Amino acid sequence: MPHVRTVAAALRSYRYAQARLLREPANPLRRLRLDDAAYTLCVLMDQRDVADAVARAERLLAASSAPGAAERTRQARTIRIT
Repeated sequence: MPHVRTVAAALRSYRYAQARLLREPANPLRRLRLDDAAYTLCVLMDQRDVADAVARAERLLAASSAPGAAERTRQARTIRIT
């Protein structure tokens, strides 16, 4: 699973590119940027459909911001030697 910050950045890039395309639908560069952002998000989230990738990214981000998620992550990264 990719790091939460990487997913957040990819989702933010996708949404930004989507908004820019909506403002300038005739601009081919905007379409290319959206396609690139969608591809990146799909690869990160292991999905073929961008809608599924967005949904999966949102679930991951929601779960990571749930109460106690930071503590669970810290505990998971801590190696305990007894």
